[in-house]
Amino acid sequence: MQNSQLRETTTLKDGSRVTVVGGGPAGAFFAIRLLRAAKQTRRNIAVTIIEKKGVRLPDRMPWRLKGCNFCAGVISPKLHELLSRNGIMLPPGLICQEFTHIWIHGQWKNFPLRIPPDQRMYAVFRGTLPPDRGDLTGGFDNFLLQKAGDEGAAIITGEVRDIRYTPSRKPLLTVKSPSGATNTVESDFVAVAAGVNPSPDSPLFRSCQRILPGFKPPRVRRALIFELKPGREYLKKYMDRELYLIESGSETLRLEHIALVPRGDHLTVALVGEAIDRAALPGETGRLVEAVLSLPQVRALLPRITPQNTPVACTCSPRMAVKPATAPFGDRIAMVGDALGARLYKDGLCSAFITAEALAETVIHRGTDPESLSAGYGPTAKWLERDNRYGERVFKAIRLAFAAPVVSRIIYQAFATEMKFRERDRRPLGDLLRKIGSGTADYHDIFRDLTRGPVLRSVLTGAYKTARNILTEVFFGISWETYGRYPTVILKEKRDYFKKSIVVPLGTEPEAAPEMERMYAIKIRASAGAIFEELGKFGDAEGKFLRLRFVDVRRTRGLPNQVGTVVTYRLRMLPVSMDIRLARCIPGKTLLYEPGELFAERGKLIFDISPTKDGNNRLVIYTAFDFKRGRGILSRIFWTLFKKLFPEYAHDVVWNHAICCIKGEAEKNAERGFGGNRSPAPPQSG
Repeated sequence: MQNSQLRETTTLKDGSRVTVVGGGPAGAFFAIRLLRAAKQTRRNIAVTIIEKKGVRLPDRMPWRLKGCNFCAGVISPKLHELLSRNGIMLPPGLICQEFTHIWIHGQWKNFPLRIPPDQRMYAVFRGTLPPDRGDLTGGFDNFLLQKAGDEGAAIITGEVRDIRYTPSRKPLLTVKSPSGATNTVESDFVAVAAGVNPSPDSPLFRSCQRILPGFKPPRVRRALIFELKPGREYLKKYMDRELYLIESGSETLRLEHIALVPRGDHLTVALVGEAIDRAALPGETGRLVEAVLSLPQVRALLPRITPQNTPVACTCSPRMAVKPATAPFGDRIAMVGDALGARLYKDGLCSAFITAEALAETVIHRGTDPESLSAGYGPTAKWLERDNRYGERVFKAIRLAFAAPVVSRIIYQAFATEMKFRERDRRPLGDLLRKIGSGTADYHDIFRDLTRGPVLRSVLTGAYKTARNILTEVFFGISWETYGRYPTVILKEKRDYFKKSIVVPLGTEPEAAPEMERMYAIKIRASAGAIFEELGKFGDAEGKFLRLRFVDVRRTRGLPNQVGTVVTYRLRMLPVSMDIRLARCIPGKTLLYEPGELFAERGKLIFDISPTKDGNNRLVIYTAFDFKRGRGILSRIFWTLFKKLFPEYAHDVVWNHAICCIKGEAEKNAERGFGGNRSPAPPQSG
């Protein structure tokens, strides 16, 4: 009976007053959900949001959150789904960049992870910074706060300095106004959505510790976030609709996580790691920015970007919650959003929404007493604690997988094998990596999948193929020291599309089921002319690709890219050679070579260049033929052994290296201004 009476007296009723400390996403989400639930249950509840950075504007938008909101501003597919389900649709002008791919950097190669067509992932600005971006009244947080106001929440500017109980056990807040005056606000319930910036030892958190037995604020870690302004043209060229995650720094700059997030004209760079933990911020910000932009993996993605030609537009060094709060709720009060905790290193906005929704449903349907909060809100707090615990294990595995060269190569080979040979719904490792990059799954589920059979089988396959490929590279004398390593995989479901796109311009049809068929694609940031010029070096003494031990590849007749030109493959140890002849040439577009009939039948080697949507070009190499079979017993034995000496995977190793060499040389020449165009440079300062 006593418990029933307690829940009855603490359930929000007509006239109940709820105060939300903080007008960021968690506070706005909570107010929106609570007010909508109150209307559904026909209760008139007064909700007041107290936000210290709020500024009233005279025109159509009554409130603006001024300043920095300490976030890279990525809306994950999961958060987009939750927003849509709640009827919160972001206006197009608020979205700075929509993403089609997440790239995870590996020490061997980078992992392109396509966001499924039925999901959306995009970047927004949270507040009014950087100051040079134009519309300072926009921003995700302003939009949500306005939504809360539209639902009926009152918004006042002020800083909550203290929370204590009245004799009737209602929370009493001491609020400092912008003028410096203080006043008190009594509430039936208080949701603390103040984040972790202010620091956990702020007066607000100290007062919460005083009235909540056992409460400890979330454990925090410093991050460094800075904004550059390379311009839209530059970002479209190098990061068109792509978000990059780099999971390592260097021996001298120890970082665990680098995120590169394009947002319109700006590029947001977020850093976490030992180098940030130990830095004296903000004093060492300049040194860290220069060090990050000097990392080889960053320079490869952002050529010619320096602090001198692309000055920093703004910086901040926020605290990130890395372990949830202890005992985060009590009688008529609860932490929500970052003040409760956030998903480890990713998707804090989504966890803010999840915790806000759970808290609103609890206080409207169950009650505001400790027992009701424990029953309704406690499971969400426990979910967040468990999620972060597994998140630590997941990130340790990620750092091992992507920072160690050999392990990174094995993981990439496993990933590439799935992409090439498996159907879209049978790629466990690829799906796992996409979930990690996009934040669409709980860390507990990710860790479970990481240790299960399908992923482990893919990794074991990758280990076997990596060992085989390394031996092949040693045999042919292939070295990766000079050129970068880039993904060249064509997805299984796109092979027919690519095949048709390169043979149709030649007026032919794809061969039906050739015995040996391989295809590779790579994006090159150079003009078609620069790429075509590099292809003309096929067989040249100065050519950089297909320089193999035991096999001499030389142009023996004709001129570069001229129909009738012959390139000869000759085994150096044996009097054995094979000619391939350039049969068709579409200048700046396609080269079709046909091998002689001595070693192969129905053979084709095609180089095809096509433009990409971001203003770059894609080079596709297609090779297909049937092995000779022989007519007599001895000749059949010979050709069977010959086929064994040159298995399909050997072609993969050789052409994978060749296409990366072509990319490297073409881009290098484009940077020098050769071959038809020069890549866009970031704007100069001043």
